[in-house]
Amino acid sequence: MAPLIDKLAAAGVNMTEPGATPPAPGIADSSAGSTEQVGGPLAGMTVVVTGAMTGALEKLSRNQMNELIERAGGRSSSSVSRKTSLVVAGEGAGSKRAKAEDLGIRLAAPDEFATLIADFID
Repeated sequence: MAPLIDKLAAAGVNMTEPGATPPAPGIADSSAGSTEQVGGPLAGMTVVVTGAMTGALEKLSRNQMNELIERAGGRSSSSVSRKTSLVVAGEGAGSKRAKAEDLGIRLAAPDEFATLIADFID
């Protein structure tokens, strides 16, 4: 799939999601294809956000939450799997919360998560 992406980029296709923060120079070309930052409270973690956020996170869109996770050193994901490190479960969290519980994955309430990444919230 990488050769196809390279061809599209060479043809001038813009692959930046509207509103997304571009990676810092030199980070996007790593051998693992990862844009994670080194360090931060979420370093090496894969985080899934589900349900309605409250408190300090209430006004953030899902894209903004994903960007926040990446700025704090983590990787955001839309689905829960054995590779998931943390699930932030807000109000109305359903099947993703249940799957995380079944797999024994750490759950955090929005307020607990906001405290963990407080230095990265704008």
